[in-house]
Amino acid sequence: MTQDELNHIDKRFDRLEGMIGQLINTVDTIMEEQTSMKSDITSVKDEQATMKSDLTSMKDEQATMKSESETRHAEVMELLNAYKADNDLLWDRTTKNEREIGIVKKLYGF
Repeated sequence: MTQDELNHIDKRFDRLEGMIGQLINTVDTIMEEQTSMKSDITSVKDEQATMKSDLTSMKDEQATMKSESETRHAEVMELLNAYKADNDLLWDRTTKNEREIGIVKKLYGF
């Protein structure tokens, strides 16, 4: 082989080395990005699990609040019904008493 041919081969070899170096750098960059993305995905999954737990907790609290609200509503309705019965009884007695007073007034001329 001649010196020109050896120089040409050497240049080609240098270019290949440069290309391989670039390829290695590109692969390293991609691997770093992939590692970073894996970390981000893990963080997102952790946050999602936390949010799911929080949502479950909120649903449980809501169910408890609904149950307590229904219980309180029943208690209030029971009291209102008792007050209504008392009120109806008082009106009946008042009406009866007013009639009796009217009768007494007529009898004795008041």
